[in-house]
Amino acid sequence: MSVQPDGSEAHSATLGDVLYGNDLAEPLAERDWVVLVNYIAAGDQRALRQLYERTHRLVFSLIARITNSREAADDLTVEVYRDLWREARGYHAADTLVVGWVMNQARQKALDWAKRDRELNKEILSPTSFLWGAIAKRIVAEFGVMPVFTAQHDWTEPDWKEMSPGISCKILAADELRDRVSILVRLAPGVEYPPHTHAGIEELHLLQGELWIDDRKLYPGDYRRAEPGTSDRRVWSEKGCVCVLLTSPSDTLLPQRQAL
Repeated sequence: MSVQPDGSEAHSATLGDVLYGNDLAEPLAERDWVVLVNYIAAGDQRALRQLYERTHRLVFSLIARITNSREAADDLTVEVYRDLWREARGYHAADTLVVGWVMNQARQKALDWAKRDRELNKEILSPTSFLWGAIAKRIVAEFGVMPVFTAQHDWTEPDWKEMSPGISCKILAADELRDRVSILVRLAPGVEYPPHTHAGIEELHLLQGELWIDDRKLYPGDYRRAEPGTSDRRVWSEKGCVCVLLTSPSDTLLPQRQAL
């Protein structure tokens, strides 16, 4: 908190002020994502299909960045959703957001296959073929259930919204109870993300481009975790980037001069 010239108190700006201001659309509540996982745990393939529709491009893109192979990304994406089907009963909402759970599964699957250094610097990727049929068949073969190939399409991927010049986001889910938010963030070339102090744990999966966080440079497929109370003094991208960010809307945005 700071004091204005007139003597009044001014509250520090937060990430939530930016995310939820400027007439951004209401994000899907995190509890709705958790309900999907609970339905998957109960054996509902339609719920798995909905989770697939919401996350498969992010999953495929992350795996492709790490493995540097579209063919491997096809196969591993199928395995990820097979594993999500099998492990849904073990998901604990208190441990991580649903998007974080899915992305961590994808990252570990890709790292187990192989990690490459070569960068694929394109837009967020899509699988070479429609993979839901392969996922459904794998579940049928391994778990002995009847296949389900259709699901209600009641979710539309949000549009990009400009937070500030050169910084856009898609809010995937918001958890008000735990003060957490899942966001897809895009930085234009040469743009800096505001310096900030973390109100909670921050997790970042880089999907495209390159990103500097203080003195560390991240490449596609890299993962970065920051603890509560720590600060990122300078976050910027020379070439532009896209990342999945799991963080708190209560992160305190620091004045640019404090980044020096």
